[in-house]
Amino acid sequence: MAMGGEGAEMTCPDECLCRITFEPEDGSSLCVLCSRGGMRSVPIDYLDRNAHVIAISAPPENPNFLNIGPIFTQPVPFANLRELQIANSNVPSIGKYSFWGLQNLRLLNLTHNNLTSIDADNFRGLINLTELYLDHNNIEQMPSETFMHLPALTTLILSNNKISTLVPRLFRMLAKLNTLDLSNNPLAELNPEVFKDIQHLRYFRCRRCLLRRVNTQIYHLAPHIEELDLGENQFKYLTSDEFISLKKLKKLRLDGNQLSVIVDNMFSRNRELRVLALARNRLALLAPAALTNLTSLVHLDISHNKIDRFHLQTFAPVVESLKTINFSGNNLPLNEIAIVLQILPDIHGVGLANLSLEMIPPNFFTYNEHLVGLDISWNKLTEFPYKLLTRTKFLQHLDISHNNLQTLSEQDLQRLEAIAQISLSKNKWRCDQCSAGTMLVYMTTTVLNGTIRNLKCYSPMRLRGVSFAKMTFSRLEQCPSTHEAQMSVIAGLMLLCVAVLAAIAGALCCTRRRAAHYYTNEEKRREHEHEHPEELLGRTELGSVATIHAPYHLVSKGS
Repeated sequence: MAMGGEGAEMTCPDECLCRITFEPEDGSSLCVLCSRGGMRSVPIDYLDRNAHVIAISAPPENPNFLNIGPIFTQPVPFANLRELQIANSNVPSIGKYSFWGLQNLRLLNLTHNNLTSIDADNFRGLINLTELYLDHNNIEQMPSETFMHLPALTTLILSNNKISTLVPRLFRMLAKLNTLDLSNNPLAELNPEVFKDIQHLRYFRCRRCLLRRVNTQIYHLAPHIEELDLGENQFKYLTSDEFISLKKLKKLRLDGNQLSVIVDNMFSRNRELRVLALARNRLALLAPAALTNLTSLVHLDISHNKIDRFHLQTFAPVVESLKTINFSGNNLPLNEIAIVLQILPDIHGVGLANLSLEMIPPNFFTYNEHLVGLDISWNKLTEFPYKLLTRTKFLQHLDISHNNLQTLSEQDLQRLEAIAQISLSKNKWRCDQCSAGTMLVYMTTTVLNGTIRNLKCYSPMRLRGVSFAKMTFSRLEQCPSTHEAQMSVIAGLMLLCVAVLAAIAGALCCTRRRAAHYYTNEEKRREHEHEHPEELLGRTELGSVATIHAPYHLVSKGS
């Protein structure tokens, strides 16, 4: 189909959308977007040869089934093409010289396909390519020098494949590569020889790679790494000189491993480190000098470990720099956390989730007046911490989801109005006229509209799961104070009456038994006295003696 644009005619396939965009760096660009799905071949004959961007994909319900061959070269090459995306299209392989002639191509995206292998001939001609995305395929192996025809490449994404081995010289000719992502591949180990050709690497991610250790020779070969992501592997222990060669390291992610301790001086050579993620390990303690020299550290995540106490001197190096800290999911009592927060007056974000908190003292953040973000989700709070939040005047992010809140008062809602981002979901909201009435009014008249609309009733049972967006005042349960409370009082009085009657009946029964026992014994005694009068005389004499002496004994005991 022919289209007009800016005085020039352009062609566009019927199954695609074509438009001209403007970007400050590249000026005007002709973009061809084909995302409806159901394609069996690339409509190459109908694609405008002046296109700058071609993006082909498909929704899950209407997949593409495409093959890629040398279709972009004849009869007239796409000389202006800068970006080519063929994703979610079940591509099984890349033919030789498929992209020959696309000398101006900067980005090639082949993600979410069925590629099982690649080799050097697949990328011949792409001398100016800077970004290559091959993630979410089924690639199992790559021969040496696979990327030798991509000398300008700076970003290579190979995550979410089935690569088990990196062969030597795999990255030969990639001297400009600065970003490499190998995450979600069953590598188990990394061969240092592979990194000899990419010594200017700055961002390296190998998350979920089944790694138990990393040969530190890799860090000697790639000393310019600024961001290192080794999360969700199987590290159990790291030595104190593990990262000694990475003097430019700024972000280090070690979350989701099996580390039990962070030893003294582990990061003493990483003075530029700004982000340290240690969440979801088995840490019981941070050594006293664990953070030595980390005077640039801004974000520290130690959540979901087994920490139950701190050495206060551990945090001394980061007092001036630290802005966010996450304590969530540990065995920490609040007083341990409070002591740390006292020496971090400039902290902006605090995570206190999953600590089984039933309440937080109103003066908990007395020393943290600059707090901007607070996560207290997954606790056992039954009342909204209004007094606590009145002290955090600059708070803009609050997560109080997954608690036991039942209602919000007018003053609670007024405090929430001043907070930009709020999460209140998964609480035990009571949908009666007294508990939810004020919340419904605020839902329609204030900026809290979107926040409250998504909440769902927890009780009474007939309204459980109903969202506030579908709730009206008349549909709410009656206030407990008018109906349920009266019934509760009546039921309580009835139970009290039953208990009193039962006690009286028991007392009467006991009295009757004693009386019967007394009269029975008295009759037997009289019969016995009548038959043996001499015994009665002896008892009377003894009784007279007892009667005479008894007052003396009683007075003696009383005095």
